[in-house]
Amino acid sequence: MNVRSAALCCAFSCGRALELSSRLLARVRRVDAGGEAYAAARHFVVGGEVLGRVLPQAAEALAGTGLFDVSDEAVALPDEPGAADVVAARTARLAAAFGALREAGAVPMLAGWRNEPFAIRPSFHAAPRAVVERAAAPLLGARAYGVFCVGYVVDAASGRPAAVWLGRRSPAKPTWPGLLDVLAAGGLRAGALPRAAMEAECAEEAGLSAALLAELRPAGAVSYTGLSQDGWGAKPDTLYVFDLPLPDDWTPTAVDGEVESFERVAVADLLDRLARDDDAWKPNVGTVLVDFVLRHGFVDPDEADYLELVDALRAGSCR
Repeated sequence: MNVRSAALCCAFSCGRALELSSRLLARVRRVDAGGEAYAAARHFVVGGEVLGRVLPQAAEALAGTGLFDVSDEAVALPDEPGAADVVAARTARLAAAFGALREAGAVPMLAGWRNEPFAIRPSFHAAPRAVVERAAAPLLGARAYGVFCVGYVVDAASGRPAAVWLGRRSPAKPTWPGLLDVLAAGGLRAGALPRAAMEAECAEEAGLSAALLAELRPAGAVSYTGLSQDGWGAKPDTLYVFDLPLPDDWTPTAVDGEVESFERVAVADLLDRLARDDDAWKPNVGTVLVDFVLRHGFVDPDEADYLELVDALRAGSCR
């Protein structure tokens, strides 16, 4: 019995008669659940450009700072007349606004302040229009980027993935504590490029050496529009995905405390766990791993929802 057949047998034995692609599609769509709210939200405008969307609670909080121009249609960050460095002036204004909201305890997500700068920009390689604290970015509905590494062990006979390494997030993490994650992942701070950021996350979170990271391969991207865990912010995210084949006798080491523990999971078990309707995973990790099993041929293209699944993995904009 092959890996996919084993997973399907397990799924059927648990009373899940839907095809695998249908189950995986449901998981992916749960992450891409913010599109309707995002489309209806106020525009976030900087220098005449729409660079995000602001949900109602966040718009009310931002209006209260007195540092934004808020109407029924938009939340605008006004420029200071005569500012020598427009981007620096905008960044300082945002820092003042979110610093005040954080000090007042008015917005739940700001309790997870990271002192990590995120660029506000229309696309990844565009020049930043401003820089904002990472924890505050969802309040503006600003496009954000991340890097995710799927570390796996290759079956010697077939050359295909046989098992995947999963991490369990530290219970001290400000977002999605204690949930399942990939081997290593992280947000892309202002000025960072994907490959170097991915290599750094792998070394810091899982103890990967430079020799092992020589096998790191870019594998595309996934995108979606989600909601923050507290419901205050919209998250139009694009995630760079990397594959990393690993030796059978290698074991990850939690280095920086971001990960509580690691678990090696056979692909058949991974498929079954992804197909369950549960909240065991950090939501976007499920999307990344569904993309992985699809790319590596573990989902039957004859299934009715196969193409919808392919489409759903890049429901947001990849730019």
